[in-house]
Amino acid sequence: MKEEFKEALRGWLAAHWQEDRGQCLGLLAGIVLAIMILLIGFWRTAFIVLCGGAGLYIGRKADREPDFFGRIADEFLDRINRLR
Repeated sequence: MKEEFKEALRGWLAAHWQEDRGQCLGLLAGIVLAIMILLIGFWRTAFIVLCGGAGLYIGRKADREPDFFGRIADEFLDRINRLR
């Protein structure tokens, strides 16, 4: 019975992976999130997801703007110099 379930799940994932990749990835993300909540708790999981979202945002900005990190470094150094 357990092997039949595994085969049915593999078949479903293989059939839907080509057409509905977003749904498969959403399912996987939901399962991982649920396991994290069960293992480490809601607030720690929320913090990890928040940090991941911030990293995703910064990474997307860096991909779209050619000199993103250089601009950030220049602004940071200008603000430090203003404090002196």
